[in-house]
Amino acid sequence: MEYGKVLRFHRVKQGLTQNQLADGIISPAYLSKIENDQTVPAFEVLELLYERLGLDFLETSSNHPSKEKLKEWYEAIAFKRQEDAKKLKEDILNQKETQENHHLYIFFELFRIRHLLLENEVDEAYKVWENIRQYKDTFDEEMEFYYHLGSGLLKYYQGDFDNSFQELMEAKNYSSSIKLEDWEFSDLYYLLALSTSQANHISASVFYVDQALEIYQANYDLAKSADCHILQGINYSRLKNYAKALENFHLARKIATQTNDTQQLKLVFINIAVLESRVENHEASILNYKKSLEYTDELGSSFDIFELLNIIHGLILEHYRLGDSKGCLEWIEQGKRKLETFPSEAHEYHFEVYYKFLRNSNNTIEYLEQSVIPYFKEKKEHVYIIRYAKFLADLLEQQRMYKRSSEYLRLAIQLLNKHSHLGGIML
Repeated sequence: MEYGKVLRFHRVKQGLTQNQLADGIISPAYLSKIENDQTVPAFEVLELLYERLGLDFLETSSNHPSKEKLKEWYEAIAFKRQEDAKKLKEDILNQKETQENHHLYIFFELFRIRHLLLENEVDEAYKVWENIRQYKDTFDEEMEFYYHLGSGLLKYYQGDFDNSFQELMEAKNYSSSIKLEDWEFSDLYYLLALSTSQANHISASVFYVDQALEIYQANYDLAKSADCHILQGINYSRLKNYAKALENFHLARKIATQTNDTQQLKLVFINIAVLESRVENHEASILNYKKSLEYTDELGSSFDIFELLNIIHGLILEHYRLGDSKGCLEWIEQGKRKLETFPSEAHEYHFEVYYKFLRNSNNTIEYLEQSVIPYFKEKKEHVYIIRYAKFLADLLEQQRMYKRSSEYLRLAIQLLNKHSHLGGIML
């Protein structure tokens, strides 16, 4: 039993200094050595320190509770079984030792980070992550694995994809020295594939998708296999290997049809629509966007509604590229009606830009320059900065404002060169 780590954990948790805990028992310097596992103290000393912290020395040292329930909860989280995860969390919280035992508390908080991210509570997940860091020097290798994996996921949700990849690689380094289930290895590889894809390390992402897919297929996990095919389709699309991309999208569609997974079917058709747009098959793109609408729940979660707005935005763009003003305006009106019940500042800008273009509004240049482009710069949404900078450059050129036009064209070209991988809808 690592007495030092347990003592330090409970001391910090209770807000005590080393002087306060050691007072009248041992010196603070000796307590520091105990906490850092540099010495093994006498039984009587440990008993006094545990008593001051309100702990039962014998119970804590010899009867360490099982982590089985916690691991069951974590598996439900990883496989996105939200109802199961909620129920298991309640059961765990009803167990007194979850909050009192060093090991169980650490694992509970580490797993809670991922649970909060599953519930899209990113800010709360960050608070838990910040709190658990103060106990980092009490972590064993298994805790380090879950800490870095949770950190990688958190950074992914925050849009920091390069650091997400680095954290997940740290988790991978610890994975070789601890006991993990097969599904945990495939989960790690899939998360590495996601982060590397978003960080524009496409070849690495292709490799990690293959690693994850091999394990999922060996375990007959159809749902996760379909997720892998969708991501691999996005990767090959970014590599401009469109035939290979379509092959993966169609494999994902075949699986999702068998399992009746409407979310995956929606993602498949959205990503095929994006691919068709990139090769300028705009009619085919519109057809696939409309197919994705068949699997969209307009009364679903905020995430479902946000995806619906993205689909409408895609349809507006494709009709605009075809020169179909009527179709474009019809989808703009549908989008604006949806915004009345589900406000989204980004989509409000998207819809209004095309509305102003089609209506030849007098203040389109001002709107793009003062509102739209600054908004997407702040959000670091490079694909939209590129698109609207090019629009603005064209409008300024038409007005013979060549210097300002060249500035925005240069901005678009610089970002396009830097972010040439942009495209695809991530899971």
